[in-house]
Amino acid sequence: MSNISLTISQRYRYFFYCVLGLSLVTGVAFWLFRRFGMVEGDFGPESHFLQYPMLQIHGFSAFVMLMSLGAIFASHIPKTWASKRARKSGLFILIATSLSILSAYVLYYLVNENWHEWLGNGHAIMGISLPLILLLHIKKAYVSRYKKKPKDVQERVRRHSHIKSHPDA
Repeated sequence: MSNISLTISQRYRYFFYCVLGLSLVTGVAFWLFRRFGMVEGDFGPESHFLQYPMLQIHGFSAFVMLMSLGAIFASHIPKTWASKRARKSGLFILIATSLSILSAYVLYYLVNENWHEWLGNGHAIMGISLPLILLLHIKKAYVSRYKKKPKDVQERVRRHSHIKSHPDA
């Protein structure tokens, strides 16, 4: 993958969006199967046969997404922090990601059955909101990137007209 900087390369973005989409779709599918997908088996209600494979794919895509986020956290964030563009929405992404990672860990390793449904629903809400927060972040960064102050525009026009009027320069 290419170097990540102020703007993330298109190839890397598409890879990240695919992994995020896979994680979102499989996470929602797992949640729906767990919540509403009980089927009648030979010995009573049992889980839908796709529930566990969805969880496996979701876990795999989450690991790949964590590696992708590591690259973004190591390069994109330090380089863009000074620009102060879309900093608040970036912080919301960090918070949502941290809560998703923490809740996934607790769901898998620590929580008892009394808290499992509550924490699972919270994890699902966080997972669904993460792409929305990311869209907000991208929009804010895009708007702030192309939003020019009048003084900056005037300076660029002055420099551009100066260069055109003096071809020897």
